[in-house]
Amino acid sequence: MLKTGEFFGTLCAIDPNPAQIENEKITGMFRLFTDLIAFHLQQIDLLEQSQNLSDQLEYQVQVRTRQLQESVDDLRRSNTNLEQFAYIASHDLQEPLRKIQSFSDLLQTKRGAELGEDIDLLARMQQAAKRMSTLVKDLLAYSRISTRQEAASSVLLNQAVEGALKDLDVSIYQSRAQIDVTTLPVVQGNVGQLEQLFQNLLSNALKFHREGVPPRIRISAQTIAESELPSGVKPARKVPMYHRIEVSDEGIGFEGRYLDRVFQVFQRLHSKNAYPGTGIGLAICEKVAINHGGAITAVSQPGQGAIFQVYLPAIS
Repeated sequence: MLKTGEFFGTLCAIDPNPAQIENEKITGMFRLFTDLIAFHLQQIDLLEQSQNLSDQLEYQVQVRTRQLQESVDDLRRSNTNLEQFAYIASHDLQEPLRKIQSFSDLLQTKRGAELGEDIDLLARMQQAAKRMSTLVKDLLAYSRISTRQEAASSVLLNQAVEGALKDLDVSIYQSRAQIDVTTLPVVQGNVGQLEQLFQNLLSNALKFHREGVPPRIRISAQTIAESELPSGVKPARKVPMYHRIEVSDEGIGFEGRYLDRVFQVFQRLHSKNAYPGTGIGLAICEKVAINHGGAITAVSQPGQGAIFQVYLPAIS
């Protein structure tokens, strides 16, 4: 008998009349028997192999599931640690800074006249404490956006922009800025994070305007297909259509070779004396875009303004 093309045994039969063994019908019957036996034995082997493969696969799935669960637990611990850091940053670090600012203000009020030229040292101390306080607040905002995945809902981007404009109304008035906002789409997301995104982009445009020229900013939107995305744009979630939200200005701009750098934490293209800030604002914008399944990039040239482009998945 043959099984999978290899000899593995013999089928024996005893007949009281050996002469009939040469009968073609009888030999054909025995060939059929051997083929059937070989076939069923082969099926048994295949079933055993299949069961072995199934057991191995189940074991591998269990191992992989355990590894993924461990990774999830590690991520949760990491997020918990970051949230604890955020709490410390918002309370324990801010409290001594508030005392430094309060006591320096009190010292300036009560003893300012006696300090003479040294009053400049007090002013520097107040300014440093103010910068540190701003830095801690920005770090706290970045930490919260990095660790908290808020529940998504339908967000009217025009309302998110209105919220950002209200927070920036003093800066807008002081700089005599002109801001044009077209009709923007509805997206799935978190309104608080999206307001933060627009506030940071608008704040940048207000800050980096040309000397003596009031800022002029425009916010517009366009729906594009996934095939129309620029080669360097890789949204966090792949969908057929995206909304491209553009925040354009006519400010000082920047060189294109610094594009990746502007979205990194603490990265600045200008000194803090020339333009105040912590270098976290655009990093927060990138984190918000990623949290919403999108991406952010920019197009700019020195002296010709900048266009920040935010890509967000379109609601199907």
